[in-house]
Formats: sequence, C-alpha cells, structure tokens
Amino acid sequence: MYLLIYCLSDIWGQYILSVITMIRSFLELKIHEKYSRQKILKLQDKKLRKILKYAYKNSKFYHDFYASNGIDEKDLDTIELEKIPTVDKNNIMQHFDDVLTVDDLKKKELLEFIDESKNPDDLFKNKYHVIHTSGSSGKVGIFVYTKKEWDTFYPYITKLFNFNFKRNKSAFIGATGGHFTGNSFISWSGKGLTSLFCKPLILDVNEPIDEIIRKLNDFQPDILGGYFNSLKILAKKQEQSLLNIKPKTLTNCGEGINQKDKKYITKIFNAPMSNLYGFAECVVCGFGKDEYNGIYLIDDISLIEDKEDHILLTNLFNKTEPIIRYRIDDYVKIKNDVKDILPFTLVEDIVGRAEFVIWFENNEGKMDFIHPLIFTDFYVKGLDKLQIAIKSKTSFVFRAVITSKNKEEIKKNIAEKLDKLLYEKKFTNVKFQIKIVDNLSMDKKTGKFKLIVQE
Repeated sequence: MYLLIYCLSDIWGQYILSVITMIRSFLELKIHEKYSRQKILKLQDKKLRKILKYAYKNSKFYHDFYASNGIDEKDLDTIELEKIPTVDKNNIMQHFDDVLTVDDLKKKELLEFIDESKNPDDLFKNKYHVIHTSGSSGKVGIFVYTKKEWDTFYPYITKLFNFNFKRNKSAFIGATGGHFTGNSFISWSGKGLTSLFCKPLILDVNEPIDEIIRKLNDFQPDILGGYFNSLKILAKKQEQSLLNIKPKTLTNCGEGINQKDKKYITKIFNAPMSNLYGFAECVVCGFGKDEYNGIYLIDDISLIEDKEDHILLTNLFNKTEPIIRYRIDDYVKIKNDVKDILPFTLVEDIVGRAEFVIWFENNEGKMDFIHPLIFTDFYVKGLDKLQIAIKSKTSFVFRAVITSKNKEEIKKNIAEKLDKLLYEKKFTNVKFQIKIVDNLSMDKKTGKFKLIVQE
C-alpha cells in the first residue's frame, strides 16, 4: 500500500514539475518576444557561455577537445565564437559516451532501446526522451533529452498556429514506428498538459495513400502537418475531390519550401502554411509564417551560424548531450527584417535537405510514393550509413555501410525491414538489392552526399 502511494505521489510530482516547466517556458517565450534585438543577443551569449562551461566541466569529450585546442575553462567567458572548434555527427557518435554529461546513459544500451522500442512515448529508464535519425547524411545519430529539457522547448510549438487555449485536432503525416523526431514530438502532444490543447492523429507516410485519405476524411483535422512533399501530394488528392478536409492551418515539418508549390497547396486547402525548422539535435530551431516573410530562428534556445554551404548549430538548453558548434549540411540565408515583428534572426525559407520523392508502381499497377525521410529515419542495429539508388519504377539498390562484424545478419535484418516497408505500401512487386560497401561517395557535381540517387 505504501509502495503504491509512493509511486502515485512520484508520478503526480513529475506531472506537476512538467506543468511548471512548460508554463515557465511559455511565459519566457512571450517575454522574450518583447525584448529588443540587442537584449536577445545578450541573452543568447549568456546561455552560450553557460552551456560551454557546463560541457567543459561535465563532458569528458568536450573537456579534452577544448583543452587539446588550448582552451581553458577561464577562457570560455570571453572566447570568440570562431575560436571554438566545431564538431559533427561523426565526432558525437564516435565519442558518444564521453560526450554525455550523465553516468546512466550508454550508447550500447540506447542502441538496444531504439532497436526494441517502437513507441515514441517510451522513455529510456523512464527518464530520457530518445530520438534517432540518419538525416540527409545517411549516418545514424542518437540524441537524448531529459524530461525537463523536452518540456522546456515544447511550448515553442505554439508559434506555428494561432494558439488560443482551445483543443485542436492535429494530424501529422510522417515516419512512424520508432523514435523519430516528428512523431515523437507530435505523439507527446497527446500526453500531460498539452493533451488539453491537442488531439493528435499520427499517420504513417508509408501507408498506402488511399488509407491516409480515408483516415484524414474521418478525422477532419484543424491542423494538418507533415513533410512538404506529402502536403503537396495530399493537395492533389484534395483537388481531385478524393480528400475532403478543411484544416485551418498547414504546417511544414522537416523540408524546405518551394514557393510555387506552397501557393498551390495553400490555395487548394484555403489555409495558411507555417514552417517548423528543427532537427533531432534541436527539435525546434525556428518557425515561419506568411506574415514574417521568412523563418525566425529561435535565438533564445539555439544558436545557428550560417556558413557558405552548411550551418553550425548550438543547442542552448540540452545539457545531457551538449551540441555545440555542430555541423549540419543545411544552409540558410539571413534576411533584412524590415517588418521587425520579433527580435529573432530572420532567414529565408529553408531550402536545404532537399531529396526527391520516390515514386514506384505498386502491385495494383498504380503509382504511389515513398517519402525520402522514411530513409533518413531508417534504423537497423549495426547499420552505420545508407544510400538508396533508384534503378527503375519497380527496383532499387540499398547501399549499406555496416560496422558490425556479423554483416550477413545485419543484411538479413535490413531486408526484413525493407520487406515490411514495401508490404505496408503495397509495393510487394518492387525488388531491391542490398549491397554492402566500405564507404559511400559524395556527389561529383556538388561535392555533397546524397541520400537518394537516381541511376
């Protein structure tokens, strides 16, 4: 009896703490929106110095990395940003256990967790949100947040629609069946405090399009969100009168916006489109609306440096797995903010991470699609990097870099997952070959890696 009372009190205490964190973060957002630009930059720098010093003291990787570059703890209060060495996904994953600032997380255990757990609401050790992704680089990455860190950035989602404390039905179409960024974020909106304002429906982008249409027609969402190319396909179905919904807001997640297609989508649905810019490394980095004429980067919880062909991301609130001057092969273009609506950095609509939609002919002779972000979130234990080479409308090659010694077993697991993916999409007629390679080459023209190639 006492144990039951203790457990219930602990659960209730965690819920109260979550509510307090979210409310405080929501209020801070509203306050920071009224700051001057200079005050926001000062706050950003203060948070940067704080995360730098925390990482130096608590992360063996960052301590050794900075020390080897001649940086002492006392330097971190004044050091110029450009003098802080950069990292990338390879650095973080190669030294993962040393990057972390806590003792109860290990890469091996986390890999086992995401291999076994397919429910995005599952927390590792009932303490940590875990997100995994391959991203456009094709290389697997794992990113961990405490409950408090997750609750800190969650209220920023309210900037994507006209938040009025009423409960909205929100449908999201994306990759499901694992701890992916999009479905982890949306699924959690049906839990705790946020469930008072959101009734979510998560649709697997890999379902047959007819099934997606049926579920949307039944649900009748107020908010329709998902990958940009998926929204475009749904707009075509709406125009053909196969889909019949009346969302008040459209939300693009995870892809760049093509202005011509955006006009078409918003016209068909007769609804404005907002834009969520984020990564597994920092789930909410920016938000865009028509009235902004671009995307505002959220300077009080992240720092994004724009470089010629990439960005450097610093997550200003994740102390568990510090992400500091972390290279991502996106690119942004800073705009002159003539409207000055918010004190944050304004950039053009993001056009990075553009991969084309994969169209195959299904076993009924109809054309249907597989979204490329299915493969950015494709995970099999032992698979280090992947690339999809399209050969025809019914065939492709899956190129795999496998770190495990038992390559044939990993190859078998990849085949089983691909079979399941194709079966669910009614692509049982589509054939594939898995080719194990030592490395994946860059595109000769652009010098960048392409996750999806047409051959």
